[in-house]
Amino acid sequence: MRIAICDDQMIFHTELKKHLENYAKKRNLIMIYNDYTSGLDLIESPNEYDLIFMDHQMAEISGLETVRRIRRKNIRTAIIFLTSYPDIVFDTFEVNAYRFLVKPINVEKLEEALDSYLADNEETNFILVKTDESNKKININDIIYIEAADKYCNIRTDEGTVLYKKTLSEIEKQLPADKFFRCHRTYLVGFRHIVSHTSTDVLFDNKEKALISRVKLPHFKKAFTDYIKRYNYRRGC
Repeated sequence: MRIAICDDQMIFHTELKKHLENYAKKRNLIMIYNDYTSGLDLIESPNEYDLIFMDHQMAEISGLETVRRIRRKNIRTAIIFLTSYPDIVFDTFEVNAYRFLVKPINVEKLEEALDSYLADNEETNFILVKTDESNKKININDIIYIEAADKYCNIRTDEGTVLYKKTLSEIEKQLPADKFFRCHRTYLVGFRHIVSHTSTDVLFDNKEKALISRVKLPHFKKAFTDYIKRYNYRRGC
């Protein structure tokens, strides 16, 4: 597993790597680290990472702005924010953060986040979509929304749109109900990618929108609130 640690305090790098090494030994993993004390250095790096631990508050450029610029390069690396301010959780939605952990790091919360990351990248977390050209494997965490298109549907991910020759109702049955919601007859949305919503629209982290029907709105609000509660809990609040 390739890991980047971006924090302007090197003493924190040492502490975090000690916890990560202990975790790697328990899980029989190989972890390779690169250290960055500036977000600008990370942005300019040609290296690709599975996971980035990002300090939220740094002197030269903030962690949030660093990730914004990384996302502009279409890099979808999983980001775990490190912060002394738990209220930043809502800001991290904008850049599709994977988790956030409160400093000083709680080892149990860190290992829970790593366990979740590994589980999310297992084969069972993918769906197989048959297209005209081939079979495409899609990680369900990469699905922003799915839109009905006559008797088929379009699956929207960060990498583009895939036409799936099944109905929206059929694909809905394949996806976990705690991560997706049918907010309109033509839209199935992924909670993970939602930045905000109004009474009529959902805004995603790729700046696109989906409709919410008036009938579905109360149920959507409850489901999304439940998701936020799980999100906060699992991120160490």
